[in-house]
Amino acid sequence: MNRVFFKVVFSEIVRMITIPIRMMPVKKNRILFTGLTGGNIYDYSCNPKYVYEYMRTHFPGQFEYVWAVSDKKKYAFLEEEGVKLVKHFTVSSFPMLLTSKVIVTNGSYVPWFPFRKKQYVINTWHGGGAYKKVENERPDANWATRKRARFCAENMSLFLASCKVQEDRMIRQTYQYKGEVLRAGTPRNDKLVNGDIADMRKKVRKKYHIPENGRIVLYAPTYRKTGIPVIMDSDYLLEQLNKIQNVGDLLKQDSKADRTEAVKWFFMCRYHRYQDKSMDIKVAGRDVIYVMDYPDMQELLCAADILITDYSSCVWDYAFLKRPCFLFVPDKEAYIANTGFYVSIDEWPFAQAKDMEELVGNIGFYRQEMSQINIEKHLKQLGGYETGICCKEVAAKICKACDERNSR
Repeated sequence: MNRVFFKVVFSEIVRMITIPIRMMPVKKNRILFTGLTGGNIYDYSCNPKYVYEYMRTHFPGQFEYVWAVSDKKKYAFLEEEGVKLVKHFTVSSFPMLLTSKVIVTNGSYVPWFPFRKKQYVINTWHGGGAYKKVENERPDANWATRKRARFCAENMSLFLASCKVQEDRMIRQTYQYKGEVLRAGTPRNDKLVNGDIADMRKKVRKKYHIPENGRIVLYAPTYRKTGIPVIMDSDYLLEQLNKIQNVGDLLKQDSKADRTEAVKWFFMCRYHRYQDKSMDIKVAGRDVIYVMDYPDMQELLCAADILITDYSSCVWDYAFLKRPCFLFVPDKEAYIANTGFYVSIDEWPFAQAKDMEELVGNIGFYRQEMSQINIEKHLKQLGGYETGICCKEVAAKICKACDERNSR
């Protein structure tokens, strides 16, 4: 908990040193976007990216856009679009953070940066559904995590919810947030819900040179430290995939797929951004395409014909693609003890495996029709809010906040 304690102390220091900046006027048409910070960072990604792109397209020239990033050189293309860039955790970034009328984040800054009451802070969050518990609900939670959660709740103006269980259990209960909740889903899932994914799929396949008859299995394990080794044998998996007879069910999402055509499978791996050597998760195989540096997880999901994960909320996003998803969970009991879930993993509509043989068996037994029935039940159980127009709903909130008559 040292990291959490440091952030609690740091937020108080920031509040003190920014007192002079707080005398500066808030710019009513300035909007600052920021993605997650820390680990293997994907600054321009997730929900803030999709909100920004919607705003840029539908309100050209009406707003001043700012992005907080880790490496300004990496995002020169944004400057070409007229965006101002500021670097994370620098004193020079504080004036922009404290004078932007609207802040659009997916969780960063709100737990520690003291925004002003005159600002409108939107937390789009970075995961859908209600799966692994967040920090303050875990067994090792303490006064620092509780203080951080309270600070976060008081530091937001709007929280986006993907489903009712997430709103009730995480937003209201864990964070004790009492403000406005937008029940419109998640911006990054609008295209997935609407089926507008062809370009995203092609983009990934082109980058990694996947041929026309190529199919992709994406392995995307989440962050954890359970002390139990998790080894994915990609070579064995690819070998077995080429033997599975129900390839028609596995590829049913592709209406143009020739069921008699030889299919070649490609294995992609995307570790969590906090993945490091202290975590016993690895892929043991030769033919692996590592995609940790690919900036947009949604595009990878759209490209994947099969998703293999464990406790990640990406299962929520992938459910809208109506494709095969499987859970590889050798350390399930340890993860439950260390982290836990809002909704039991045994209630998720995806087959679980504790070893490679069981995983391959689950893939072999996969049937599209039954899978979809189970997924629909799950989405209904969680009280899904996904509308396919979340970006539009968020944009309306931003425009209202930036209207001078509605400025606080």
